[in-house]
Amino acid sequence: MKHIRLFASFFALMMLLCAGASAEITITKRDINMNTALDKNVSNILVLLQDGGETDTMMIASINSRTGRSVMLRVNCDLTVDVPENGETRLADVYALGAKKSRGLVAERAVNTLLGLNIGTYVALDVSSLPELVDAVDTVSMELTDAEAEAMNLDAGWNDLTGDEALTFVRLKLDGDDPARSRGYDMLMQLLYAGVNSGDLGSMLGLGTKLLGSMDTNLNAMTAVTLASAVKGGDDRSEMALPTAEQVTSENPLRADETAMRNMVKEALYE
Repeated sequence: MKHIRLFASFFALMMLLCAGASAEITITKRDINMNTALDKNVSNILVLLQDGGETDTMMIASINSRTGRSVMLRVNCDLTVDVPENGETRLADVYALGAKKSRGLVAERAVNTLLGLNIGTYVALDVSSLPELVDAVDTVSMELTDAEAEAMNLDAGWNDLTGDEALTFVRLKLDGDDPARSRGYDMLMQLLYAGVNSGDLGSMLGLGTKLLGSMDTNLNAMTAVTLASAVKGGDDRSEMALPTAEQVTSENPLRADETAMRNMVKEALYE
């Protein structure tokens, strides 16, 4: 009888462990809570930069195909949101909750629910892979401020960064940094821009496909061409960050007025 009880206890423990291991969230495209009432001329793409197992940067690249206007919206990753399967969760931790093929979808759902958006395309990049990606295009040209140049022991202005220098650049944390700006996002857009301006259309799409193959994304090469061209080549561009100080309702954990954020996003992207 004692052996039976021990076996039963062991079996129950294994079942609990298996349940924990399979607790990753699995959803489909139908579950991402897209706001279908929004203007179809505006495309919103979620950009996630991972570092150390969590999302370090979350950006929404919004492009209006009718007007050519692009808006880069940075969302504070410490912001607390409600995830149905997990309860209150930092945005920084949402992506990792998903099963391998659902991570980007889980992140899309969280942001769509929070801001009332229609995000159906995402790209997630682990910044530790930047050296390899930069090597694919030889070097990447970035414009460094005086503070960035001093921190990296380089000259201010445009520099052709190696893969290792690119990684150092995106991980810089400097006093006075603009909360609406992300060095990692700037680097990713510059990489895509370099890729899609590397020659004829065939070469562009080939390199774009290679770069995208190193990321977790449902973005195709042609959409990457549109995104990079709008972000780097357009004249009507703006940047903003959420939440603003006025929208914050709690510092720890970080919470914000969702209605105020939605209204701000709607005005910035659609009006």
